[in-house]
Amino acid sequence: MTLGHFIKQIRTQRGLSQPQLAEQMCVEQSYLSKLENDKSVPSNEVFRKLLTALNLSLDECMQTLSAQGEREELSQIPDIEYWYKQHQQSKQKQYKQLAMLAVLLVSLGVGLFWSGYKQTFFSEKLFEYQSQGVLQAGEPVELYNKWHAYLVPQSKNGDREFFEQVQLAMAKRLDKKTVFLSDYRGSAYTESVTDGRRHYRFQGPTFSERAENAWLQFIGLLCFSAGIMLTLVGKRLVKP
Repeated sequence: MTLGHFIKQIRTQRGLSQPQLAEQMCVEQSYLSKLENDKSVPSNEVFRKLLTALNLSLDECMQTLSAQGEREELSQIPDIEYWYKQHQQSKQKQYKQLAMLAVLLVSLGVGLFWSGYKQTFFSEKLFEYQSQGVLQAGEPVELYNKWHAYLVPQSKNGDREFFEQVQLAMAKRLDKKTVFLSDYRGSAYTESVTDGRRHYRFQGPTFSERAENAWLQFIGLLCFSAGIMLTLVGKRLVKP
C-alpha cells in the first residue's frame, strides 16, 4: 500500500470528500489529488496536517504503512524516517533481550541435564547395611552370629537339649532389618532403638534410579531446546 492509497482509504473511511479534507489541511484540492495518486510526497508540515485532519497519531498511521508501505518513499518524510529509526532501535533492544534469554535457557538446560546425568543433587548410589536384631545392654555386637560362643557354657557344649533351647530362643529374637543410606558409615555402625540398640554391618553398595534425576534431564532438554529455537528464529520474530 502506497501513502497515496492510504490517504484515500482513511479519507473514505472518515466519510470525507477530497475538497473537505483539503480544506481541513489548508491545501489545494489539486495538491491533495496528487498526494492520493502518488504523484507527490508531502512535506513534513503537510504530513502533520494530514494526521491532524484525519485524527490519526503517527503510530496509528505507521501500523499500516510500516507493514505495507514502501520505506524508501515514506522515509522522505522526516517524521516517518525518525519513527523508523526509533522502531528499529526498539526492535534491536528486544532482540538483544531475546538473545540473552536464549543464552540463559541454553546454559540452564545444559546445567540441569548434566546435574541429572551426573546425579549431582540426587545420588543414585546407596549403601546397604543390615542388622540381625536388637541387642540388649551388655550384649556383644556379634551375638547373633556367634551366639553359641556367648550363650552356651563350656560345660554344656555336649548338652543337645540345652543347645536347642538357646538356638530356639535366638531364632525368636532374630529380627533382620536392612537400610539403604546415601552416605557411607564405615564397615559397621550402631544406633540406639526403643528397646536396646542395633548393630548394622555394611553389605555393599547398590544403585537405585531416582525420578528426580530423570526430571532434571527432561527439564534440561526442554530449556536447551527452547534456547536453541529462540536463537534460530528470534531474529526473524523481532526483525527491525
